[in-house]
Amino acid sequence: MVTPYDWLDSMMWVIVESAVSLGIMALRLPYKASTDSFEEEGRNLRRGLATTIGISGLYLFITGIAHYFLWPYATLSGGVYNLLFGGAGTIGGLVLLGASVALFLGGGLRAVSYFAVVMGLYLVVNAASILNYKLTRDPILSALLYLAPAAAGFLSVLYTHFDNKSTRWLFAIFAFLYGAAWLYFAANVTMGHLKPPA
Repeated sequence: MVTPYDWLDSMMWVIVESAVSLGIMALRLPYKASTDSFEEEGRNLRRGLATTIGISGLYLFITGIAHYFLWPYATLSGGVYNLLFGGAGTIGGLVLLGASVALFLGGGLRAVSYFAVVMGLYLVVNAASILNYKLTRDPILSALLYLAPAAAGFLSVLYTHFDNKSTRWLFAIFAFLYGAAWLYFAANVTMGHLKPPA
């Protein structure tokens, strides 16, 4: 039987995958911010990244919505964790789905970056709530994990509005950093969940 812990484990790994894909997108695809479009060169990579980012977004969206409707954490703090995990998964999934469609069509990342900023603000509020109400076992680490993709969301505006390598690299570095942070967390959580009962 699938439990909410199974969802969380896989959601964390999908976050890692999406961060890596976004970082690769920023570094490898010939995007022109001035025209908000991609050059034809690299079309196959663009479509491939559109697919992986889209699959990640769809999975996060579905599992995020499932947290709301199935209420797996209703007995823990009255369902606070449904909102914490489900809301972030849902809105993050929608941002990734938007990026996927824009990649597939060859442009339109600026509009997606505005949505990414809203997602970033949502994650900042979540991080503040984690610290304020001491949610999770390690509130400081959890808050930092929410702030890392928020920073990438904010930086996506620079990446999509300015034609220079520094903004591209800055966005990619933050994408890889939040991927590395979530990789560390996901590996530890998965190992903890796989520990046989004593």
